[in-house]
Amino acid sequence: MMINHKSTRRSLRAGWVAAGAALAVGLIAAAVLCLALRPDEAAPSEVIPAESSAVVMPSSLSSQEPEPMSQSEPESLPEPSSSQSLSSEEPEAEPEESGASSAEEEPSGEQPAPLSGGALVLEGEEMDNSYFDDAVFVGDSITSGIALYGVMANTKVLAAQNINLASVYTSPAIRLKDGSKVAIMDAIAGGDYRKIYVMLGGNEIRDESEEAFLTRYSKLIDDLRDLYPDAILYIQSILPVTKNNRYRMDNARIDRFNEALLDLCSEKGIHYLNVAECFKDEKGMLPDSASPTDGMHFGTAYYEKWFAYLRKHALPVEAE
Repeated sequence: MMINHKSTRRSLRAGWVAAGAALAVGLIAAAVLCLALRPDEAAPSEVIPAESSAVVMPSSLSSQEPEPMSQSEPESLPEPSSSQSLSSEEPEAEPEESGASSAEEEPSGEQPAPLSGGALVLEGEEMDNSYFDDAVFVGDSITSGIALYGVMANTKVLAAQNINLASVYTSPAIRLKDGSKVAIMDAIAGGDYRKIYVMLGGNEIRDESEEAFLTRYSKLIDDLRDLYPDAILYIQSILPVTKNNRYRMDNARIDRFNEALLDLCSEKGIHYLNVAECFKDEKGMLPDSASPTDGMHFGTAYYEKWFAYLRKHALPVEAE
């Protein structure tokens, strides 16, 4: 059979032309696709100024605003006393010769001295009973037990059952030598006291708001300072109760009010005694054995614990 070479060459040439045309079309299509996939240079993304704190969000999330950072305060911690308060200004630079911060210093092992500028009084040198010779104790039925049990016979007690931060001004609870009765705040005005111990609040915090409680306590503090500007004024914490007490009082609420009272004393530069800590058991409550009758009132043993605490948490008169 004879092969027509001219026809074959024409067929191959036509195939090459078709293949070349197809390749050219493919290259053109690829170039068009690449151009379509390039970022749109005509609409650049918004530029955030360098000083802005905004965060550039991805385009898919651009319609959603970022959630603001929480500005809630940490759990409130006690305020430090005036001698330990935190300044809002920049702290002073440490001397260059100081080799370590105070946080890195090893503890001295000594007992901290009582604070003299107000707020929480820490344990210090133990005083003897004569420290209370020129003291007066103001309070309710718990305070009246000091005289009832004869725990500290050399001190003055101005207290009565059901007294609170309002009735301390109005209730005729104190009998004078002439037989008449006056309110505690009237009775205290006629004395000559160098130390004043106050424990009030147990008869009202179950139903009273914290704001009202602090307002009344603040007024009492101011009035006592006006009467005795040179006396050492001690505000004592409200004492704990047993878990199942007759008065349906809650120790968590007592602790919360005591924290608020400590803050108030810190603000006013008044000395605060955390007497409650020597009454609490490992659960933070008054032990059932201390008050088996009503869960609040206790006997001689706990009054002795109370005064043992006061003797070790006292400011020397010379410090004032």
